[in-house]
Amino acid sequence: MIHPERVPAKIGEEGQALKWWQVRWGLAGRIISRFAIVTGKIIGVLCLIAAVGLGIDYLMSPWLVSQRMRKFDPRLSVVPTDLSNKAEAHLSDAALDVYGVSVLLPHEEISKTIRGDSVTVIVFRNGGDVTFLNPSQDSGILGIAINDKNANSGKLVGQETIKSKLKLMQAALWATPDQAKWWRFRGLENQRVEYLLFIKFSMLGESTSFHAVSLGPIYSIATGQFHGFQIGNPDVSPYEVHVDLFDREDRHLALDISGPKGHGQLFTQEEINAMVGSIRPISDQ
Repeated sequence: MIHPERVPAKIGEEGQALKWWQVRWGLAGRIISRFAIVTGKIIGVLCLIAAVGLGIDYLMSPWLVSQRMRKFDPRLSVVPTDLSNKAEAHLSDAALDVYGVSVLLPHEEISKTIRGDSVTVIVFRNGGDVTFLNPSQDSGILGIAINDKNANSGKLVGQETIKSKLKLMQAALWATPDQAKWWRFRGLENQRVEYLLFIKFSMLGESTSFHAVSLGPIYSIATGQFHGFQIGNPDVSPYEVHVDLFDREDRHLALDISGPKGHGQLFTQEEINAMVGSIRPISDQ
C-alpha cells in the first residue's frame, strides 16, 4: 500500500541523487575535455618538434652523412701525396702480356699464372701475388659513376670530371669529411662532398684485401703514358698495395700486390716503380 505522505520525500531523494550524478558526470566531462585538450596540445607540439627535426635532418644530411662516414672509415680523411721514392729496381726480362699491355716482372720466381677474362693472377714463390684487373670487364665504382645517366652527378662535379675516370678518381680522393660544413645545409658544395666521399669510400673498399683493412697512405704517381694513384706502402705493414693507372685515352688498368695472412714484405717500392714504369700498350711494341 502506497502512503501518499511518503511520495514527495522519495521523489526528493531521487531528484537529489540525479542532480548529484549530473554534477559528477559534468565534472568528469570537464576533466576528460581538459585532458583531451592538453593531450592534443602535447601531441601537436611533439609532431611539430618531429617535423622540425626531420626538416633539420634533411637540410643537414650531407654534413651528417659525411661525419658518420668519417667515423666508420677514418681513411676518408687521407688525401694523396707525391710519391717521394721514385727510384726503380732492375727487373727480370720476363714480360707479361695482359689485357692489352705488357709489363716486366720482378726477379722473384713465378710459381704459377692464373688467367681469366676479368682477373689475371701471378703467384710468386715468396708467397706474394700480383693481380691484374681487366678494365673492360671490371669497371668498379668509377665505371658505374661514369655510366650513370643521372644528370645531377654532372651538376655536382662538372661535366668534364664525370666523363673521365682519372679526373673523377682524383676529385674523390681529394675529398674529405671536413670539407662538408653544417652551415651550408644542402648546398651544392655539401652535396658534392657527400657524393665524392661515397665514391672514395667505395674505391678504398675495392682496394682493400682480406688481410689489410687499413691500407694506406695514398700516393699520386705518373710514369710514361700513365697517371694514377697508389694506395698502400709496400715497405710498411701490411705490405700490400693497390695501383690504379689511366692512359691518355682514360683507359683504366688496376693491379693489386698482396699475400697470405701475416705475410712480410713481398716487393719493394723500387720494384713496384719499375713494374709500373715498364707498362706499355702492346700496340706500341
